[in-house]
Amino acid sequence: MADLQLTEEQCKIVHHQDGHAKVSAVAGSGKTTTMISRVAHLLEQGTTAQNILILMFNKSARDSFAAKLGELPLPSAQQLPEVRTFHALGLRLTNSFVKRGYLPQCKLLTKEFLLEKYAKASISHVLEQLEGNEEWLGKENLESFIAFIDLVKADTKPVKQVFQDLNFDERFDYFIHAFKLFEKTRKTQKIRFYADLIYDPVQAMLGDKQIANWVSDNVDHIIVDEYQDINAIQQQLLRCIAGKRADVMVVGDVDQCIYEWRGAKPEYIISRFEHDFKGAASYTLSYTFRYGHRLSLAANHLISNNKLRDDKLCISFPGTADTGIYCFEETGRHPVLSVLQKWKKGNRKLQECAVLVRMFAMAVPVELALLEAKIPYHLEGHEPVFECREIMALCGFLQLCEGGLGQGDPQTVTQTIEAMLSNPHIGLKRDKVSQLAVKISQNPEKAPSYIIAAIDKNTPYFLQEKLHDRAEAWQDIMRLSSSVKPQKLLKTIIEANELFTFYHRISTRRATAVNRINTCIAFQHFATRLDLPLSSFLQKIEQLQTANSKSHTDKLLITSIHRAKGLEWPMVIIPGLEDGIFPLLLDDQQPALDTLEDERRLFYVAMTRAIHKVVFTRPRDTVFIRENKSGSGVFPRAAHNEFTTAASRFLYESNLRLSDTLGKAIHNNDKAKSGAIEAGKIVVANRYLKAINSSIQPLQPRKKSGKTSPKKSQNRDYLHINDLAEGLMVRSAFFGPGVVTRVQDRRTGKICVLFHDHGEKILVAEIARLQAL
Repeated sequence: MADLQLTEEQCKIVHHQDGHAKVSAVAGSGKTTTMISRVAHLLEQGTTAQNILILMFNKSARDSFAAKLGELPLPSAQQLPEVRTFHALGLRLTNSFVKRGYLPQCKLLTKEFLLEKYAKASISHVLEQLEGNEEWLGKENLESFIAFIDLVKADTKPVKQVFQDLNFDERFDYFIHAFKLFEKTRKTQKIRFYADLIYDPVQAMLGDKQIANWVSDNVDHIIVDEYQDINAIQQQLLRCIAGKRADVMVVGDVDQCIYEWRGAKPEYIISRFEHDFKGAASYTLSYTFRYGHRLSLAANHLISNNKLRDDKLCISFPGTADTGIYCFEETGRHPVLSVLQKWKKGNRKLQECAVLVRMFAMAVPVELALLEAKIPYHLEGHEPVFECREIMALCGFLQLCEGGLGQGDPQTVTQTIEAMLSNPHIGLKRDKVSQLAVKISQNPEKAPSYIIAAIDKNTPYFLQEKLHDRAEAWQDIMRLSSSVKPQKLLKTIIEANELFTFYHRISTRRATAVNRINTCIAFQHFATRLDLPLSSFLQKIEQLQTANSKSHTDKLLITSIHRAKGLEWPMVIIPGLEDGIFPLLLDDQQPALDTLEDERRLFYVAMTRAIHKVVFTRPRDTVFIRENKSGSGVFPRAAHNEFTTAASRFLYESNLRLSDTLGKAIHNNDKAKSGAIEAGKIVVANRYLKAINSSIQPLQPRKKSGKTSPKKSQNRDYLHINDLAEGLMVRSAFFGPGVVTRVQDRRTGKICVLFHDHGEKILVAEIARLQAL
């Protein structure tokens, strides 16, 4: 172990003595090295490999950790502990329970299409029972229902409670009925899916204490990586396995808790671990080996605005790369093109870069710009722009206006018309939609009459009305003049189809609807920028559809931030940073604390994937330019109105200019340069200077001109309902310290708080006068 170079922080963790421990690790902090060194230390101290359990959240992380563990300089006869994923552990328990008769023998189905098949069958049956809408069987709804199944099985609560906690609209309460039917079918047919590998054994242990006792107290040490990703069912499994014997060490970063849609919650690493594993020691890995001071400062400025976190700083280790921070305005030619051209001139490759997006709609302007510039790229996690159903449908309606619908490859034409019949959905079953699309492709001019002809004596009245409405909309679109510019036609097409209303109506989550709507808006903006006649625009689209050759080996990656977690690239580009889009805001009101903090963590993860360069692109915002120059670090919400577009508040909060200037001075040890730095918000910067023991003098606040502002109200620290979220540590003047366990109703302000000395209380936020700890 002497060969491994460890920091003082890492050494403390490696040599942790008896008891549980929580390690809070910043991005790029070398936690894998630390955990492997910890395992080696335990083995050297005489713990047998069989008495150490290492848990990971996915197979790639498990394989990587196991490979590095195998490189340890240990005696050849020394066995290594097994590294398991939670699901692999669940499978082992399930098989053991089956052998002992605790669980029934079931067939494990791992193919995604089989899960979809059973989920769709459940919705179909409920649709018939409740006389529901055929839209329930749409792709978006089916995907949302499958995600709902996984969320129920990521929890220990009843299905109805999970549905309420997720704040789904009541119109989707058929998910509850469909889930119950799904489970009944699963048990009747004796099958299990991936999620059941943990769900079934945990439910068995919760239902029978003897089973739980049989599982507990079999190992001395448990190490859990990426603990911020844990959900309720996995936490329960961990508790059962640990029992009273095992010392549990978890490592994670609450600031990277971005899988809430899988059941992960910040509260587990903030407070739940210490609640379930009493007397746990706390450690921090505060040094990042990935990026330099500029980006560390920006990341710290940003994430310090979150309340649901531990108060740690991310500090660049001496000698780490000097990461550049750049922010460009999205006007005219997309700035990503010049960024990439400059990158390539520096003999760098496209595959060393990644474009990371909050929603894939944010990638549409980038894709279109890359196609025009013939820069090869690969989109991971979504269809390319012209294979996207929303844009396929809009292109089809433009062709209908021009009279060119039906021309070209028959399969492509049919797929385009199917997209038109589904955006908005015509209300027919999938096979009938396909048959109707083929019919229309052969004679597009008769499309309205073909749509009406789909009505027969068995067609419900509401569907008859819908088909008549759709036929009328198609007829109206066909009457539009082909001499009108595409951007105006697209606006009319979207309005005639009531497309955005449709997306809101069928989407279980607002983010899904917003993504689809913004995809359409991005395409409208593209048409506006080109400003071509309709025929020329459609020719341009046809050219661009073949512009991204698959033969290129050096390609730019475009993917989602969620998919990027745990990865890194020399250059990261984060485009489309408009407030309301990122963070995604539900309305014009002040967003709830948990929603805003979820989004802020996502932004933090995106920016901390960069090694040498991080590039932000944003809309024109003169307020941002002024505030960034002053180093205020605050988003002045009142400075924007419905007629202005604001850059993301996260760019304001990152205090980019101050972070860049001070970070450069620290890297170059330029005391003279730092002396000229003034800023409105200097607390984080001065904490950072103190933490690295810098010879640079603390910053002084920017001098304010004019009259001093009146003192804030004495109530400034009291938390309102939108400031509260599960896991937030609070203090009441009457009950003392506690933790928010549930926000019952934001409209009425009801919350549940578990107080240390008084138990759980239901309070009204505006009356309780709580303060954040």
